[in-house]
Amino acid sequence: MRSKRKLRPVLDGDFWMVGDNPDLGPLQGNTDPARGPVQECVDHHVFQSPDGAWHLWGCVRHTAVGRVLYHWEAASVTDQHWRQTGEVIRVDRGAGECLNGVPEEVIQSPFIARKGRTYYMFYGGSAAGTDEAGSAVPPGDPRMAGQICMMTSRDGRTWTCHHNGLGRSRVFIGPSASRDPCVLKVGRRWHLYYAGFHGEGCDRAAFFARTSGDQLRWSDWRVVHEDLSFGAQRWDTECPHVVHRGGDFYLFRTVEYASANTHVFRSEDPLDFGVGDARDKYVGPIAVAAPEVIVAPDGQEYITSNHDLTGGTRICHLTWVEE
Repeated sequence: MRSKRKLRPVLDGDFWMVGDNPDLGPLQGNTDPARGPVQECVDHHVFQSPDGAWHLWGCVRHTAVGRVLYHWEAASVTDQHWRQTGEVIRVDRGAGECLNGVPEEVIQSPFIARKGRTYYMFYGGSAAGTDEAGSAVPPGDPRMAGQICMMTSRDGRTWTCHHNGLGRSRVFIGPSASRDPCVLKVGRRWHLYYAGFHGEGCDRAAFFARTSGDQLRWSDWRVVHEDLSFGAQRWDTECPHVVHRGGDFYLFRTVEYASANTHVFRSEDPLDFGVGDARDKYVGPIAVAAPEVIVAPDGQEYITSNHDLTGGTRICHLTWVEE
């Protein structure tokens, strides 16, 4: 029997722009006389709908109201400067999102997963208004739980907000600052990876995972990656993205956007990418930020990046080389 292939992801060619920083009209972020445009495109997701169109949903921060989700569309993943559709998704406080007690809206990082004929859009719903146990906490309290919320669609175009038994869009809360979901089906169970903080002071940055059989009922969280030697600052553990290649699972961890500083880790276990010391799982760096790996119908792979924050979202061809 042939042994498993140990692979490494490699950029193949140059990036091209797909999601230009959008014109949001009255929601447009201001321009700073010293710094220039302040509105930035960050975490995002790309997928193809049943009609063949390609869609980019991304988080735009520093807008006039805070953070919003915006939509671009193209006929081919290789097209440049995808069409700005004008579609915006904002915080829905009536559904329990962004209960931080301040005017700024914070909705974060979408990820779309398909099950049967239904598309599920998971996204960060920001402050849940409570701690993990459900007790109310004031704005600014580090115990404030984050939440992952959900919308659904039958065609990948028209989205309906999920409402649980309490009328909330969330599928789970906690721990602190839960955000940046990535969903992968492993066997019969869905794995949802996300970023957040935990520990006594809710200040330890880590990646977490929960599992589910139906994408509605999720297990308790567990830490799947935490290593301060790869970035000790609070925001150095961002944008988890996990794929399965050659018999192993690969985790992408963004440390810093503008410098395109992302680390890749490899594991046989989709729930263990190194906790405390991840050096034995380290593959190496890749020059992207907030990456998403895309597989086209012909098998060609691509990878996205937000290293050009005020420019927008870019795509590059991706290959895997054997070590």
